Amino acid sequence: MLTLLHTFITVYEKQSFSKAASLLFISQPTVSTHINRLETLIETPLFIRYNKNRIEPTEFGTFFYNRSSQLIKDWDSTLSDIQQQKKKRKQFTIFISQSISEGYFNDFIPNLINNFPDFDFDFQIKNSESIVTEVLQNTHIIGLVEKPVHHKELTEVMLLEDEMVRVGSTTAPYWLLREPKSGVRYYQEIYIQQYNIRLNNISTNNLSFIFKLLENNIGQTLISKKALKHLPDIEWNATPLSRKLVLIRNNMTALDPDTDKIITFISGEFKKLT
Repeated sequence: MLTLLHTFITVYEKQSFSKAASLLFISQPTVSTHINRLETLIETPLFIRYNKNRIEPTEFGTFFYNRSSQLIKDWDSTLSDIQQQKKKRKQFTIFISQSISEGYFNDFIPNLINNFPDFDFDFQIKNSESIVTEVLQNTHIIGLVEKPVHHKELTEVMLLEDEMVRVGSTTAPYWLLREPKSGVRYYQEIYIQQYNIRLNNISTNNLSFIFKLLENNIGQTLISKKALKHLPDIEWNATPLSRKLVLIRNNMTALDPDTDKIITFISGEFKKLT
């Protein structure tokens, strides 16, 4: 139909079938066929043919030209708008605790990106307490944390139960601590109190740094059992402690379809591990 309209508009503006054919790079019989098809569709003559070189638009032809021109403009504008929308990238920020990032989420990133190709993701690695603060202050992000939250302004989605293990030589004189307010630190302090551990402390906010100390037989600590994949040769022992890994979002967040799909995807990836 658009081809027929383009032919009609060109004929109308040039008042000639032959000139229209030349401009459109088609034959004059093809131009005549297009116009005849339009006239058949609308059951109305659009031009008065005096001879092959002289035509005149009918009253309906002029009316149809004005409407057709607007239709073409609307169509072109629609195509342009669609292209602009396709160029717009959606932004999405996910705050992730170090332990969840190292132990779980890093393995999901390729699948996440492949499943949401229209998104530009921003992954921020912080401790759990900082993530809670960020999510409380921002309704356009989600967070993955490793400690209880129980805040009335936050919604929690349970991801999985994470087993905690004691790693490193039990004769090592140092206890390796994560920074205050981190999710791991919360459980480390529980374990230290329960077992009355009295050791010199080394603290850091970097999980990889703890791995390096353990690899060099400097200290012992409590970490996620999942982290043992980074420490294949390190001595470890099971503990009765486990922690809940949860996804959090602000209750004021408008749960649009995109956010809902991302949350569902992440939850699904964690469920595969249970």
